[in-house]
Amino acid sequence: MAPLAFPEFKLSHIDGENELVNVILKRWADSLSGQPTVEVLPPGIDVDTWKIVLARFLEILGEKGVILGDEHKLNYLDIFSLAENEQEVRGSPCALRPTTVEHIQGILKVANEYKIPVWTVSRGRNLGYGANAGRIRGSVIIDLQDMDKVLEIDDKYCYYTVEPGVSFFKLYEAIKEQKKNIWMSVPALGWGSVVGNSLDRGWGYTPYGDHSNQICGIEAVLADGTIVRTGMGAMENSKLAPLFRGGYGPTYESMFLQSNFAIVTKLTLWATPAPLGFMSCHIAVPKETDMIPMIDIFRELLKYDVIQNHPVVGNILRELGKRGTRSKWYDGKGAIPDWRLEELAKEMDLSWWDANWGLYGTREQIEMNYRRCEEAFKTIPGARIRGNAYYPDASKGEKYLNPAAVPYHDAWLQNGVPSMYPIVSIQYRGLDGGHISFSPIVPADGQASFDWYMEAKKVCADFGFDFMAGVHVYQRHIAHLIMIYFDRMDQEDKTAANDLFVALVKKAREHGYGEYRAHIDHMDLVADQYDFGAKDEGANGVPSLMRMNQRIKDALDPNGVLSPGKQGIWPKRFRGKGAKGRGSEIRGSRIKDVKEEPTSNGE
Repeated sequence: MAPLAFPEFKLSHIDGENELVNVILKRWADSLSGQPTVEVLPPGIDVDTWKIVLARFLEILGEKGVILGDEHKLNYLDIFSLAENEQEVRGSPCALRPTTVEHIQGILKVANEYKIPVWTVSRGRNLGYGANAGRIRGSVIIDLQDMDKVLEIDDKYCYYTVEPGVSFFKLYEAIKEQKKNIWMSVPALGWGSVVGNSLDRGWGYTPYGDHSNQICGIEAVLADGTIVRTGMGAMENSKLAPLFRGGYGPTYESMFLQSNFAIVTKLTLWATPAPLGFMSCHIAVPKETDMIPMIDIFRELLKYDVIQNHPVVGNILRELGKRGTRSKWYDGKGAIPDWRLEELAKEMDLSWWDANWGLYGTREQIEMNYRRCEEAFKTIPGARIRGNAYYPDASKGEKYLNPAAVPYHDAWLQNGVPSMYPIVSIQYRGLDGGHISFSPIVPADGQASFDWYMEAKKVCADFGFDFMAGVHVYQRHIAHLIMIYFDRMDQEDKTAANDLFVALVKKAREHGYGEYRAHIDHMDLVADQYDFGAKDEGANGVPSLMRMNQRIKDALDPNGVLSPGKQGIWPKRFRGKGAKGRGSEIRGSRIKDVKEEPTSNGE
């Protein structure tokens, strides 16, 4: 069997990052090369019918747009899957790569005719949440990575409009090439989709980093092929589509976030104007309990606009994760004990908690706001705060700060420059590692945050995992992220990671906290926590919000073809058939099985 190989990664302009990513990609490809290929069919489709369907897809897209064989095996599995055999659980018959809206309409016409479930991804880089695999085995993957036009960048009003295949790297290069005075917002890894990240409520680190709240105008294709545009974009030749979220009547941008009601084909995001200066700020505090005042101080600084972007608070374990595998620091079983963490803090001059944030504006604004930060954090004994400022080069006639002038090691994504460096953290529990994330939303209150941290830390330890904190602080809420790292080559480790996630979901629910995002294995579990109205008469235990989602789903997608099960929203024909995450009973057949026992065509 010939070894598989990913195309060479070369998007990053930061020294050493491309080489780093290619080493990881080679590990992934090598792990897949030794596995047999499992060929599957969509649910209810037999071999002869599939040949007809495949011919229709080839007619619409051409050979380059229909991905089969080794290329399909390499690219359309969840590389961080928790399942023992991902192909058996999530395998798909093919992937489709449209380049136009008309292609999508053609695909949906065939999917509706044969009732074939399709699962849409923008670029398939949503690592830790399912990547480019669908929930139902036998789903045809619609991969939008070749719809990659940067349609408009405007620095007068500060927005950009892009298709779903545009990566953060590509958008950054387009801003640079067009010499636009705008700073984009980027998440931890820059190879993902700008559109996909925004629709999944992802975030970046500049002042406009809450991506889903910066959406102003969406174009989407409904299941029946109808193209809709939201807000002012519903007017032909609208001049205001990227400028005003409203329109006339109800607004629908939010309906397409984390849903399976349509396929989004373009989207506008508001962005940060290029600032007149930037300061990268860092604080370190020595004690575990210092988290309490730190969170409260950040909330007040955010409330009064002293800080314009959201601070990210990490613990000592998060810092260790950047520096190598866990075995370098501790080789015992179970979570690293506190006494060892205290030793490491002394040995490596690390704090128990630290945080990064940015200040933006003129020199006067930045210096004043930095003094206010210094004054606020004086109340924490032993706190160490620093800030490195950068300003335009007046000798070159620069009016605005070039984001590339800020070194990556200092900016940490707060200047909107995409990177891949954080991917090193997946090696924490094993060189060929992976992760899932648990991110409950918690009030922006120091005591509440600390109380949750202490309970969740104990739960993690009970399952043998370290609490890897990435606490994202906003004015009113906190995304209290825990990175659950595992060894991809160790099924026991992956099973324990899954069990830990489930336990954390239940523990958070006891406090009235909910997860805002989930891996495909856990979408039903998380959706079940939003349980208001489940005891209503006639509800049959289904919460009222989910009942409303189901009614919308059935109205817009009566054949249930669009991403069934996404965020726990199942269409009528799949509802109640055991689709509850791993080991779903809703499956397409393996081709060899169909040859032995053909199935009918899908009604």
